[in-house]
Amino acid sequence: MTTRNLRRAAFVLAVMPMAAQAGLDVCNDTDLRQSVAIGYEAPGGIWTSEGWWQLAPGECKTVMARAFDRQYFYYRATVQGGGFDGPFSFCSTSGAFTIEGDTDCAARGYDSTRFRKVDTGEAADFTLTLVADGASPEPDDPDPVYNEEDLPLESVVPFPRGSLGEPFTQSGIFTGCELIDGLDFCSFEIEGWRYHAYYGGGSADSILDDLQHWPMPLAVEIEGDMVNYGDITVEVALARVTEVFDGDFFAEERRMLQGSWQSVDDPEAKFTIAGADVYDYYGGEFIGHQWMTLGGTCPDAPYEGVGFTRTELETQESWCEHLGEVTAVRLELIIPELGDVLTYRRVD
Repeated sequence: MTTRNLRRAAFVLAVMPMAAQAGLDVCNDTDLRQSVAIGYEAPGGIWTSEGWWQLAPGECKTVMARAFDRQYFYYRATVQGGGFDGPFSFCSTSGAFTIEGDTDCAARGYDSTRFRKVDTGEAADFTLTLVADGASPEPDDPDPVYNEEDLPLESVVPFPRGSLGEPFTQSGIFTGCELIDGLDFCSFEIEGWRYHAYYGGGSADSILDDLQHWPMPLAVEIEGDMVNYGDITVEVALARVTEVFDGDFFAEERRMLQGSWQSVDDPEAKFTIAGADVYDYYGGEFIGHQWMTLGGTCPDAPYEGVGFTRTELETQESWCEHLGEVTAVRLELIIPELGDVLTYRRVD
């Protein structure tokens, strides 16, 4: 089960079922205007997010006008100049949105934002009431909500260590979960290696289900058993995954790199970074898939810099470039041996 102490915010949650038409309502019992978004599992198991509903003080709005047949939903409520935190992430945008899928947000041109979970008790109709801090009744959600401290995300399902392979405990970067060739798995970048944890591969489904909702890239510590090895991959069974605050020296660069980039000199050349995966395109055609790592100076470089290394998954060929300027709209990659600068613009 994922746990996280939530940072103290201006508002906390009160959930009170009320007689109403079938559906989901949100009421604003605060003195400030609230912007509300929701997340839920749609039919077919598609995680979906919708927003924004603007609620004036004292106003109620229906955000789902049909029978709510899920025990849980997720919400985000913000005020101008205020913050909001939670242990679950969904995709969103600043404008009105309905987004299917809660992964690869940046690569698809969306923001990854934090949401909180609400237990409806499987009621067909439900009202979520936002109230000022200190005025909410005891929540029905069995998962405790803390306000005093901020604890890391963590998912733990122990098993006998060494029963599935070589035991290990290592720190690295959680880079997301995906479905490729019928295999559903979550990935980590650890010292240049790709660690994969597969459904049905020894990890408890609940750990992988939790990871589906974690933000990425994210510094973590993982432990479990190493089940199998490849050229640059390790198949693992996870017993624990814990977020490590300030555990990624290159966190800001890694975050800024997420998304799609187009060459300024050759607009036909583009690549997309999602987690630690780099997808190359030319003229709209897919031409390559690499694994990205960030580290110190490139080997044999005549000067110091942040090394941006890509390893081609099919051939295991690797090359390293230095990061130059990295902003929200511009990226420079420097070829160390030549000093040539390759310039890209964001096209998310």
